[in-house]
Amino acid sequence: MKVVRLVGVLLGLVISVGLLLAILLDRAARIEAARRQSMAVTVGVDRLLHLEIRNLERALRGMAVVADGYADDRRDRERWDLSGEIRGVIARHAELQDIDLYRRDGRALYRGVRPSGDHTLPDVDINLTASTLRVAPLVHAGRTEPIVPLMLQTPERNWLVARLRTSELQRMLEDLDVGEQGSVGILTAQGIVLARRGASGAHVGKRVPVPAALLPGSTVQQDLVSTLDGVERFASFSSTSGYPFVVAAGLAKREALAHWRSQAAIAVSLLVLYWAVTLYLLWKSSRLEAARDRAHDALSRHADWLAKAQLASQTGVWAMERNSEQVQASDHAARLFGFPAVSGPLPLSAFFQRMHESDRAQVETEFARAWEEGKSFHAEYRILLPDGRQRWISAQGAPVHDGDEAPRMTGTVMDITQRRHQEEQVERAEAQFRELFELNPLPFWVFDIHSLRFLAVNAAAIRRYGYTREEFLAMTILQIRPSHEGAAVRASVDDPAEPRDADRVWLHRTRDGREMHVRIHSSSIRFDGRDARLVLAEDVSERVAYEADLAWRAAHDEATGLPNVRAFLKALDTIGTEEPDAAYAVIHLQIRELDLVASTLGPRARDAIILEVARRLSSSVGAARAIAYRPANVFLAAVPSVEWDAAVDALRAVLETPVVSESGSHRIEAWIGIAFQQRPGQPAEEVVSHAALAALHARAENAPIMHYTDALAESANKRIATVGKLRSALAGDEFELHFQPIRRVCDGRVVAAEALLRWRSQEGYVSPASFIPLSEESGLIVPIGEWVIDQAAWAQSVLSAAGFPEVAVAVNVSAVQFMSASVPRLIRDASARYGLARGALHVELTESAMLRRPDTAKHAMEELQGDGVCVSVDDFGTGFSSMAYLRDLSLDHLKIDRRFVDHVDEDVGNASICRALVALGRGLGLTIIAEGVERAEEYTWLAEHGVDHAQGYYIARPAPLEQLVSWLKQAAGHV
Repeated sequence: MKVVRLVGVLLGLVISVGLLLAILLDRAARIEAARRQSMAVTVGVDRLLHLEIRNLERALRGMAVVADGYADDRRDRERWDLSGEIRGVIARHAELQDIDLYRRDGRALYRGVRPSGDHTLPDVDINLTASTLRVAPLVHAGRTEPIVPLMLQTPERNWLVARLRTSELQRMLEDLDVGEQGSVGILTAQGIVLARRGASGAHVGKRVPVPAALLPGSTVQQDLVSTLDGVERFASFSSTSGYPFVVAAGLAKREALAHWRSQAAIAVSLLVLYWAVTLYLLWKSSRLEAARDRAHDALSRHADWLAKAQLASQTGVWAMERNSEQVQASDHAARLFGFPAVSGPLPLSAFFQRMHESDRAQVETEFARAWEEGKSFHAEYRILLPDGRQRWISAQGAPVHDGDEAPRMTGTVMDITQRRHQEEQVERAEAQFRELFELNPLPFWVFDIHSLRFLAVNAAAIRRYGYTREEFLAMTILQIRPSHEGAAVRASVDDPAEPRDADRVWLHRTRDGREMHVRIHSSSIRFDGRDARLVLAEDVSERVAYEADLAWRAAHDEATGLPNVRAFLKALDTIGTEEPDAAYAVIHLQIRELDLVASTLGPRARDAIILEVARRLSSSVGAARAIAYRPANVFLAAVPSVEWDAAVDALRAVLETPVVSESGSHRIEAWIGIAFQQRPGQPAEEVVSHAALAALHARAENAPIMHYTDALAESANKRIATVGKLRSALAGDEFELHFQPIRRVCDGRVVAAEALLRWRSQEGYVSPASFIPLSEESGLIVPIGEWVIDQAAWAQSVLSAAGFPEVAVAVNVSAVQFMSASVPRLIRDASARYGLARGALHVELTESAMLRRPDTAKHAMEELQGDGVCVSVDDFGTGFSSMAYLRDLSLDHLKIDRRFVDHVDEDVGNASICRALVALGRGLGLTIIAEGVERAEEYTWLAEHGVDHAQGYYIARPAPLEQLVSWLKQAAGHV
């Protein structure tokens, strides 16, 4: 059947292809015929046009002699009878409207028998020498019909212009057979329509495209869509007349293929009908074949399903007749009992023999009763297989009656070994669950999720909660919860996301009223046919208490019990969020001298003061919204902005009363900084930092109270920025040393030069008075000082090489660097690095540097003197020097500060001080150096009163090293 269908389809395909080829070939033949017809019409019209125009050309040439005589004979033109000649030609050629004569310069000489021509020659190139007939542009104006001017040049180069009626050209096209939508037209060589078949005068004068391939004397075929009427045609163009005309003819594609379309439609319809019938027959036959295959497959599938179903369900089918000892069993039923698959029946006794001895008698009895009573049979029993394994079987059967046939019983046998094993496992699991539930050390219970009533509780729950089992089973879970949590309990039970291991901690209450925190672990179960929940309650009271203690410690200072700064900031931000219009002020209170108390009286004395201050603040500053302590002897208080002054008064009252402790009575002093919240929503951290900044400035200015202003922040930011610039300057080599000579007064020789640090920033030189103190505060003075010592040693080596080895270089060492005890080592290393002589470097120290730690200073100065380094006391007289300390220190020079040298020759006070300092220095055996000498009178006075050395602008200004060398050379020539 499939082969027949295939042959039918192939035959239909061959017929279809052949018919389609025939249709396409016929279409191609009809198109070719239309093109040939179009070309034949075009060539025929072109020949008629050639004959017509040739006759007109001959007529014009025949009257050319008369026209030249008329043009040249001005005296007796009548004898040439040009008018009669023109009438004769027009009479013979009715297609001409008139003939005009123009001079060779283009002016009209004779305007025809019916003067209607132009006064000037039509728009053509009159300088052409060719004598062929020419066509001028189409003329419309004032005419009943368009006129085609035909121009011919006479032997004397005058022009005869014959006006050809376009109606004559139209007449040539009227009887041509080109169909209703066909077209024939006569065009100029430029494509101007002169005549067109089937059209009114609407298209005459319009331009249409002429194929570029059309040359004089040739023909061209082209399929196109007309630009005049939009009709698609098979077109032909001819230019074989020998005159500047083009004949175009076209057959409409729609008309040329009209008959073909009807025939093609009939052929396609027949082909469609053929395929419809063929496909219907194929579909019908395939359906019949498919139905037969489906029936066959269904039988096979059902048989396979039955076999697989028996195999999958471990089920077999059996049947037997009454009073028969033979059982018809399926293959799987036989295999369940350990029998090989056989096609015939098996003895009933063989099945009973396989049964377990304990089950056989009961099964035989029930089976016999089912036959006798005609009822269904069901039994579960064990069988012993030949390999010794035991299998559980579930057998079912029932009598059936098939008409006149003998009574039969049929049924199934099923392997239920796995199910019985699972039931045994469930029974064991239930026993284990009951044991785990009852003996679990944690409280366990089951409750009904609808009534919330307890359904079961274990011994641990009874012990922990104090209720008896009977009391529990008469209660609901709401009775072990606080009364206000009833709604939350109900919501938790109804939540579809529950039960689960939850992170939430619940509060439970025991029979004696004791409360405990428990974490609940629960799971939904079915219990005695009810929707229930199994609950394990874990007592986490100790952990909750521990976590609460940790949370308190994380937010408080353990020593004072006050909130720490983090909790303080959080409280203020909360206030700002909840009460955006409640502006507050932060008071930063730093207790003074507590470190001194701790170092002298011990930490316990300090802690006692802090605890007492904390107690007083907590009880005295009633308007405080928050109080905190920061382990740097700092207390913080936040008060409403309008009450800050009262809060400050309360703080002063707290501080006025001394603190009495085991170590004695201690007066409390503090620096207080106050900052106000400047705008709603301002971060608390920003306000607290402002208060700390105010307290820091109060400490720097030794003022008890200072308010924060933007100027303080600007100053701090500027200092921070300057520190950053100092670090960059050190790394970017922006520092340099200038040197000021120190002259010996007695002979005028330069004995030393003081190295003065200068900072050349990108904005220019920065005053040392602005960056030296900041360097000391930030600790940058130490690396800067190391750089200065190194550069000073290098400078002294340059001076030695320049011929001034006796000029030592004096270096100013800050107190911070001097206390680090590294100055002697740095000078030794620098001297060794540059090969300096002993005594080539001097060190200048301030009084504060020497007296801050006298023992350390004394040891360092002795070490310096041991290395040959001279040590000077700089700016002497401005500090609070102890005479005893000065006596014991290893000093070489004493420098009088510039403030005492200023106008010493006129100022009696300065003169008295200088005399005393000179006497003191002489008494201690020190060399006296006066700095800041700017006038000759000062220099003279100092020399007269025993000063050894002098330096200042009067001698020389500080200058770079190369200028100092030049100055020394110049000065050496005058000494």
